[in-house]
Amino acid sequence: MADGVRSYDVVVVGAGPAGAAAARRARALGLSAAVIDRAVFPRHKLCGALLSGRGQKAMRDVFGLEVDPERFLSSRKVAFKWNGETLAEFDAPYDLTYTYRVDLDHRLLLEAIAAGAEDYQGTRIETFDDTADVLVLSDGTRIGYGVLIGADGAASPVARHIFGRAFDPDRIGFAFEAEVPGGCDADARMSIDFRVVNWGYGWNFPKRETRTIGLGSIKSLDQDLKARMEHYLDLEAGAAGEGVKIKGAHIPLGDYQKVPGRGNVLLAGDAAGLVDGITGEGLAYAMESGAEAAEAAAEVLKAGKPAMATGVYRKRIHYIHAELDKANKLRHFEYSDRFSGLFKDKLANSLTMRQAFFDLLAGETTYGEIEKRISKQLIGKITEKMTGWPSRLAGRLRG
Repeated sequence: MADGVRSYDVVVVGAGPAGAAAARRARALGLSAAVIDRAVFPRHKLCGALLSGRGQKAMRDVFGLEVDPERFLSSRKVAFKWNGETLAEFDAPYDLTYTYRVDLDHRLLLEAIAAGAEDYQGTRIETFDDTADVLVLSDGTRIGYGVLIGADGAASPVARHIFGRAFDPDRIGFAFEAEVPGGCDADARMSIDFRVVNWGYGWNFPKRETRTIGLGSIKSLDQDLKARMEHYLDLEAGAAGEGVKIKGAHIPLGDYQKVPGRGNVLLAGDAAGLVDGITGEGLAYAMESGAEAAEAAAEVLKAGKPAMATGVYRKRIHYIHAELDKANKLRHFEYSDRFSGLFKDKLANSLTMRQAFFDLLAGETTYGEIEKRISKQLIGKITEKMTGWPSRLAGRLRG
């Protein structure tokens, strides 16, 4: 420990799924690692916490963990809704698995710590010293790093440090969520409401002891999200939702960081904006990107070129960026007024669209493969002059 600095090959800021995955993979690669988080786990996190098939694969690959019935609830019952109107009720082709982020995140972090990652919970970063590659914590501890990985959420202090802001306020999403009392059995039905809010959706997910009800949309649109949340809670929970606490938080909705870092500082998970604006998939991308960041760190540190980390990492997560680009184009079919009637009809009647949606969640297909299932004429209409963002924002956002 030179000059009072505790040095590590990889330092991860944020101990959620992306951060825990980065630390766990770094240790598997033989790197020294530390995890810093201002919270002390277990801590609550706003999230529907549907762990998709793709998310389960990532959890298995990175942590060696399987879904178990003591911590997860699985069901195949689904409803598609349209501002409270039930369009279809059916069984999904795969198990849908639900948990609580307070439990999942803690479990993943404990795996990273058990693998040898140094634990710095309950402290925050006071100063970034880029010249020396050192962080100064609030208690005065000095932490040195070869590669720094910011996995610290949508409001990422690491992203704010390197880019001047954590997200684009015109593109960031915002979500409200509530835990409604009442346990659910194994046949509990989840629902997704595709028009309870504009350019977003609502979710009602069963858990072992509660139901998680929430909605999210692009924050800058002219709509009262809090009022819509109260309306949605009344639709879904009725009297059971009276008096429950509603929480809100920023969430990425497809606007990812095109360059996910700078030099030897990388961004993973929500901090890099890696959330699918159609399916809401974020947990799988968090774990995948955290592991990829550690892989990139190992490669550049072995070569003695840590400043090359961002370029290496960007190539490693190109497959995620490519998927998000396609999702941002296709969601015009889901959200825009132009296709509203057709989309509603497809939700109610199209077995092909249902299969595609759940294939995506299961990690059994990609948006590129789904495009092949859709007629070229429809693809042309959807993507013509589309930016992936609401038309009222398009002109301003193109610039």
